Amino acid sequence: MAIDKVKAKELLESIDEVFDVFTKGLNEETKNFLKKAVMGPAIDEIRKLVEDSRPPVLLVMGRSGHGKSSIINALAGKHVATVNDVKPQTPETVPYVITFKESYSTWQIVDTRGIFETTKPSEAKEEDAVTVLKNSIVKYSPDVIMHVISTPSTRNLSNDLKVYKEIMDEVNKEHKISIPTILVLNKADTIGNPREWPPEENAKKTGLLLDVIDYMTKDVLNVERTPLNINYQYRGYTFNEGNYVGIIPVCSLEGDLWNIQSLSDLIGNNLVEEAKLDFFQAQKRNEQLRKVSSSLIKRFTAIASGVGSTPIPIADIAILTPLQLLLITIIGGLSGKEISKETAYEYLAAAGVNVGAAFGVREGARQLSKLIPVGGAVISGGIAGAATYSIGKSAEAYFFYDKNVKLKEIKKEIKKEIKDIDIQKIETIKDKWKVFKFDRKQIMEDEKRK
Repeated sequence: MAIDKVKAKELLESIDEVFDVFTKGLNEETKNFLKKAVMGPAIDEIRKLVEDSRPPVLLVMGRSGHGKSSIINALAGKHVATVNDVKPQTPETVPYVITFKESYSTWQIVDTRGIFETTKPSEAKEEDAVTVLKNSIVKYSPDVIMHVISTPSTRNLSNDLKVYKEIMDEVNKEHKISIPTILVLNKADTIGNPREWPPEENAKKTGLLLDVIDYMTKDVLNVERTPLNINYQYRGYTFNEGNYVGIIPVCSLEGDLWNIQSLSDLIGNNLVEEAKLDFFQAQKRNEQLRKVSSSLIKRFTAIASGVGSTPIPIADIAILTPLQLLLITIIGGLSGKEISKETAYEYLAAAGVNVGAAFGVREGARQLSKLIPVGGAVISGGIAGAATYSIGKSAEAYFFYDKNVKLKEIKKEIKKEIKDIDIQKIETIKDKWKVFKFDRKQIMEDEKRK
């Protein structure tokens, strides 16, 4: 399973109803104020993650026969593009829309005609492949470009890199488009003796890969580099300058894939936020989806801390349970669970909270408040933020790593977080609330004068 965007929308609507229940005793002004302050930012975060998400747009370029189509198939995990290692296969730019039904995700991958061919594809309309490439980059404005080069051919392709730089400089100048590009050294298994594979088991192959990478980064590109994995530097590097953001050697041969995950990680790190969910869900990349979850927990914690610092007195911390229930459900969805109230109840039951068979959404929110070690206390920024953070991290550990969660341990973590709360951050949030309160008073006074 994965996050179904239709069900996520339904969840947002039901959580909104829960908030109305918890604010039933408040006057209309306070209720509206809190709705804007609590659920407004929280729902906006989920909308940015889910409703505003879109398919990533990836463009693949390079010479024919260097494995552009096989890279597409390797990343997608299924046969999408036709592979032909002998003659130019792609006559013009071909946009693929790849559907991953089980993950509720789609990608758009743009396969371009090979550049610098001795013969052009028989169906090609344009003679100049470089112009076709430039026009494709402008037309599709991809999130990430993969420049695919066959590893054994690297010492003969410095002209390709020069031409690409000229294309990107021109595109950037004329259209203000700057696109992160990954240098993909495909067919890494074929450098030297193909039988000496994989590199983890063949020291000579590892040495050859490092030699190629050193040549490309130091002699050709002349860029500062940082290893993707300090223990296995032959798996690639990232750059902090120029059009290229990194270099990754891979083997995209069906049945013998190697280092594709490193390529996937680097693509994901360079995608804009709205394109990440579809990309990682399609690949079932749990660790990357967990990072999305952790980022969401931090933002929800900030929202809760701000609510706790409001100048409007709130009698009970339970007012935050709709926000926390929403957070738990989305974390479960990111881990592969179905987006539904049952996912939140599964976590509550695991934590030791009694969940009945006829449990409704509202009752689920009430039960969630049992996790807070200070139930009934006047809400504060420290308590609100610590409780939301600890519940979020506990849910993350449960859904992503199958770790047991216990009521006593969660309460213990919340108390610890309260002690470690960033006072300066809370004071800043308080100042923002004071400004908001002053603006509201000013509006009311202006209305009276009228």
